[in-house]
Amino acid sequence: MFQAELGAGILLAALVLCVVSILISFSAGHREDALLAPIGRRAFCAMAVMIVAAALVLEWALVGHDFEIAYVTEHTDRSLPLALTMAALYGGQEGSLLYWVLGVAVIGSVSLAAAARLGVKLTAYATGFLALVCLFYLIMLVFVASPFSLLATVPPDGLGLNPVLRDGGMLIHPPFMLAGFSFFAIPFSFAMAALLAGRNDVAWIAHTRRVALLGWGLQGVGLTLGMWWAYHVLGWGGYWGWDPVENVALMPWLVTTAYIHSAQIQERRGQLRAWTIFLVIVAFLLSIFGTYIVRSGIVTSVHSFAVSPLGPWFYGFLIVCVVTSAVLLAWRARSLGSPPLESAVSREGAFVAQNVIVMGITAAIFWGTVLPLVSGMFGTPLVVGPSYYERVGAPLFVLLLALLAVGPLLPWRRAGRVWLRALRWPLLAAALSLALLVLFGARSPGALVVLPLLAAALTTSALELARGGRAVQRAPGPWAGAAVRAARRNRRRYGASLAHIGIVVAIAGIAASHFWQTQTQVTLRPGQGFTVAGYHLAYQGLSSQVVGDHSVKTAHLTLGDEQLGPALASYPGLGAQALPRVAIRSTPIADLYLVLVSSRGQSVTITAFVNPLVTWIWAGVGLMILGVIFGNLGGAGPEPVAEPRALRRPAVARS
Repeated sequence: MFQAELGAGILLAALVLCVVSILISFSAGHREDALLAPIGRRAFCAMAVMIVAAALVLEWALVGHDFEIAYVTEHTDRSLPLALTMAALYGGQEGSLLYWVLGVAVIGSVSLAAAARLGVKLTAYATGFLALVCLFYLIMLVFVASPFSLLATVPPDGLGLNPVLRDGGMLIHPPFMLAGFSFFAIPFSFAMAALLAGRNDVAWIAHTRRVALLGWGLQGVGLTLGMWWAYHVLGWGGYWGWDPVENVALMPWLVTTAYIHSAQIQERRGQLRAWTIFLVIVAFLLSIFGTYIVRSGIVTSVHSFAVSPLGPWFYGFLIVCVVTSAVLLAWRARSLGSPPLESAVSREGAFVAQNVIVMGITAAIFWGTVLPLVSGMFGTPLVVGPSYYERVGAPLFVLLLALLAVGPLLPWRRAGRVWLRALRWPLLAAALSLALLVLFGARSPGALVVLPLLAAALTTSALELARGGRAVQRAPGPWAGAAVRAARRNRRRYGASLAHIGIVVAIAGIAASHFWQTQTQVTLRPGQGFTVAGYHLAYQGLSSQVVGDHSVKTAHLTLGDEQLGPALASYPGLGAQALPRVAIRSTPIADLYLVLVSSRGQSVTITAFVNPLVTWIWAGVGLMILGVIFGNLGGAGPEPVAEPRALRRPAVARS
């Protein structure tokens, strides 16, 4: 009981500090009080300390098996390994809410501490908006879904963790995803503060871009880890099923991708001010929408929680955020004017086109996700499958690939005829790859369109890196030193090229595994074998063993000298639930993916997939995230400093 009372008391103290921070910060912002504003910020930091302490208390209860606390009983048992016991902190409703607000509070405190140069008014308002976001979650944790609720009767052991979650993926996928979701609150709060304070300069964009990139990177890693986890745990041979919860995790990442490019235009050319703020707002709203979808249980998904009382609360919070941001954006719309593009055929024009396409993809995914909810209001819910997303999204993704091949070659402001000559190498690469595909018998229309575009995009990125290499060769001094200096001066160019290469590699893996996946299902007795896509496997026999609270049946197959063992794990205590344990043989060329479907005596049914270039997906995403981080983080001179109010002039649109 001590741990429960301590944790609940700490959360209540955090709630009080949060309210204090809100009141003081908005008062300081309104009065531009340089003495009062730091007090509100310190109250926010003190709240963050309390939230960290509450998380530590919950971890203490989990590791100590304090089954008096309902959350500990529902998500752990004594047989669970220590690492998974600690991971139960974010494994359930209440704990994941605590983890969410923990991320906002900690990274928000760091961001606010570094924001002093942005001015008293903006920083104070940003503190107030961040505290308002935290207030909602703390109200949930204190009054609606406390992780420290007590049971009337203390059981001898807990219920344990869902078998699907008893995997190493539990240690890496959820924390990245939840952190990515929570970090979107920081740019949103600064955007709201900038609107309330009447600030239309780029200083706050430069400050929060790093946090947005961090959230984008965490979300990207989380999405990739989720794909990898689904691939090696669920046993269906794929890694992305257009599940509603997958969709709501993807959408804020897509919008933030658009924001990263839009922010570059605003910083460099002073354009797209209103659009950039709009993207920041939409990314946060989509993160709240995604949390609502997961927490409410209103959609069917293997990822979502059961129906809970949290759904209406999140829906109400989402509505408040939508209305507040819309009112502030409409109020400041006139002051957010910016000069128009000089030419559509320019680097800025390519960025705008990319933004429009990405938002189109996001809108299509959003509609496919909410269609069951909307149609259910008028009758039978309508559900769309992967074919909808492929039909609607494929043309848009093709346009994005074409932009990836053309856009980096465009100059800023306006493209001249010289630019057309630069297209000859990407066009040649596309033509050559198309000829090779036809020569080797490829007939899929998708492959004949996507792969030549990938070749063109890869050539464009390679040309960008080659230009930098030639500059390094001409520079005086040792080659290594010249390369380091060039990389520092042109971080964004090299980072963008590396990120674009990563995108090409990842899409090549997705395309190859989609167009040329091979699948077969066979029933075998010991001594029999089968061949799939050139792999010949022999079945040796079936073995069984009991491991803890479950039994495992393993089919022993050989591929030459290699041993492969797809298995089925059965959990009698959970209604005889059976989960596949996939055997995967990965190479850079293809994955051999084996699933034990069923067994009868020594006879087994095996489903085998051959998935080409799947490892390229993981490698490509890694390159993409590294490129974006390299190109946007670190110091390349000071951030833009806000102009004093008296020096700022309203933007005048030019005809």
